[in-house]
Amino acid sequence: MPDTKQDTDQLLQQFQELQAQPTCSECGTYEPWGLSSWCPQCGFYPKLGKCVGQTDMQGQSLEQQPQPQNIWELIPAWGWVLGVGTVAAISLSVGGRFYCEDPGQLCLWTITQATVGLMMFLVGHFIAYLNAVSRSADFSILSIIVTPFKIWRPAIRRFPQGAWKLDLAVWGLTLVVGAFAIVGGFEFNSLFKDWGVKKTANVNLLASVVDQAKSADGEGGADNIEDALNDFAGGTEEEDSAASAAKAKAAAAAQAAMPAPEEEPKPEPEPVAEPETAPRLESDCLLVGYSALPNGTIDAVLLASSYNKQLVYAGYIRGSELPEDIRLEWQKRLPQLEQKQPFVKTSQVATWIKPRITLKVSSEGWTDTTHRLIKPQFVSVLQEISLD
Repeated sequence: MPDTKQDTDQLLQQFQELQAQPTCSECGTYEPWGLSSWCPQCGFYPKLGKCVGQTDMQGQSLEQQPQPQNIWELIPAWGWVLGVGTVAAISLSVGGRFYCEDPGQLCLWTITQATVGLMMFLVGHFIAYLNAVSRSADFSILSIIVTPFKIWRPAIRRFPQGAWKLDLAVWGLTLVVGAFAIVGGFEFNSLFKDWGVKKTANVNLLASVVDQAKSADGEGGADNIEDALNDFAGGTEEEDSAASAAKAKAAAAAQAAMPAPEEEPKPEPEPVAEPETAPRLESDCLLVGYSALPNGTIDAVLLASSYNKQLVYAGYIRGSELPEDIRLEWQKRLPQLEQKQPFVKTSQVATWIKPRITLKVSSEGWTDTTHRLIKPQFVSVLQEISLD
């Protein structure tokens, strides 16, 4: 028994001595290691003679990070790259706007820049989609269109790693917007030239046509535009027949007493104006009559347009100056619209038609005295006037 008690006292004394000493010679902690072979406080591994894992992190945490001295240092490096590239894309658009002098060059620049920008955006967007799909099963192929911003979240969380995907998409989108908003060399109206879609005439011309039609009925007025147009054009076919018979009787009774009629005046020659350097003006006109050669070919078409909010005779365009397809179409269409009286007051002699066809013409302006267009030229056909 004395030996056992002595051994117990020795073990207790050794245990107390161990507790009085640090358990780790590296950090000096008294925390027991338990079953671990390294210090739980600092990660010191005696067999290797160095700290593992936590020592590096502690060293990093103890390092004092430098504080930014101005606002520019707050912008990360990837932000500078993104911003400089965006400014470069905008500068490219501005340069294209001032470099191209011809409208054709502007259009080509716009289409090329927009195509390149769209390809850049699609590539960056698709790579961001692949990155999102590889990290979550919540995305599908429709997420590219349905939830475009959501698929960018995994890529943004990893910034600055993989920031080039965002750079590519933003630069491409800037090029597309700059192509149309800054360069602006693409005429959207040209998209509809081959689709058969025609623009409508301007409000001034339509209002003048309606006022001219309603003024023919006087104070009584007409129930609708169709009645007003028919009244101004000579009424219905029955009224035209009765009026023609009455006129024939009156003409037969007075034929002996009347002198021989003078030769009917022909369309007045177009006023000659001095050539000007100013650009030609475009006007919307109404087709009110035409003259044809014996073989049925259109020789000239007579125009009316709005001048000071009144519909006036504005001149004519030779049939030879019309596009071939338009001339052939009108040779079939105009005889179906014939009426006996002109829709506007004029002394010209022609085959008059109902006010249906509108067109856009270019000219050198209006004459001061006769209020006619100077050297009108055909530009395009507009939508026909609808009376429904």
